[in-house]
Amino acid sequence: MYPDELVLSKDEGTATQEMTLERVDSKDSISFDELFDRYNSMVFTLAYQILGDREEALDVAQDVFLTIYCKLDSFRGDSSLKTWIYSIAVHRASNRFRWWNRLRRRGTVSLEEHLSKKPDQDYSINLKSSIQSPEEALISLEEREQITRWLQTLPIEQRVAVILRDIEGLTYEEIAESMNISLGTVKSRIARGRETLKRHFVEKSAETGGRHVM
Repeated sequence: MYPDELVLSKDEGTATQEMTLERVDSKDSISFDELFDRYNSMVFTLAYQILGDREEALDVAQDVFLTIYCKLDSFRGDSSLKTWIYSIAVHRASNRFRWWNRLRRRGTVSLEEHLSKKPDQDYSINLKSSIQSPEEALISLEEREQITRWLQTLPIEQRVAVILRDIEGLTYEEIAESMNISLGTVKSRIARGRETLKRHFVEKSAETGGRHVM
């Protein structure tokens, strides 16, 4: 048996921080510096989850906030500021991923090759728990790394949708706004992405004789 949804955990500290962020519906009475302080961690984490590389994620985050700085005055409040920022981050990170793919098609380096040059890089968000034993922490780390590798096999559109829903916790409506797609397309991408992850889970379970893998 496997779960209907593969719940992809986030950093405990990040989750706690996000619980303290109220929903902002306009830019009134909020400065760019306040926006940066509030959403910098969120933007970096999202870019990191999509790209799997800290340096790439840092570049994307800088690009996102440059865009926010230049376009903040044009924000009209059709969505929450948070959703607006998510949409910019998704667009920039996805474009960076597609840029790597274009390089690969031209016969130059691919993103996967770029990342493989950093074998000691941790491609998952570092999750810590004070109540885990060393053995439990090792198993948990291995599982997160496995899930991260499986996520990287998804097409970029499915990957982003699954991350936004199962890691970032956005609603289907917020994902539709962030990705500028219909609600039906959101649900379809998430369903297909989860199905692929489940298939990986089943195959891994068969390889390990049904031992705990996630």
